[in-house]
Amino acid sequence: MRFAVALLSVGSAISLMSCESTPKAPDLADEKIVSRTVRDMESVQSENGVKKQLMRAPLREEYEYAKPSYEEYTRGIEAIGFDSLGMPASRVVADYALHWTARDLWELNGNVVVEGEDGQKLYTQQLRWDRRIKKIYSNVDSKVEQDGDVLYGVGFEAADDFSWWTFLGVTGTVNVAVEPTADSTAVTTPVEIQPVADSLTVEP
Repeated sequence: MRFAVALLSVGSAISLMSCESTPKAPDLADEKIVSRTVRDMESVQSENGVKKQLMRAPLREEYEYAKPSYEEYTRGIEAIGFDSLGMPASRVVADYALHWTARDLWELNGNVVVEGEDGQKLYTQQLRWDRRIKKIYSNVDSKVEQDGDVLYGVGFEAADDFSWWTFLGVTGTVNVAVEPTADSTAVTTPVEIQPVADSLTVEP
């Protein structure tokens, strides 16, 4: 799953939005003051003339004088990634988002759903994405659905292109192909995964 396609770099996006700015010299009090408000934001990023990313948010508030600076999305966020043909391929939604601009670290909170281009879905209440090390992770209960398999974990981390991912304290159901015997044919059987103390790592 390519979560990275759906999580957006706002700084390089071409934005269509209404703005309200506060152009004044910063002082210590300004760290808690919104320096810029963006309403009904719709940001599009293209590459070689092909649309790659789209992000929508009812409200973005920027705190450029804070130490460190950040952007806050208090009314939720939706991000859509597109494939090489410009067709929607992945989607991320959350009730709340925080972007630490200097570190390029995103934090999504509240009913986070990530839909990958291969049909995987990740559900969690908190997800962080560190673009510097190209990793996404969560420290709370998470669920992944893929091809009829359902996995639950109390901790989760993955490469941001989903080339590998790891669950901690795994439970769930996976489908396992059973080899045929002399008097049967091959079948796919659901197998329950009992809680474990260590982790489950998958490298597709």
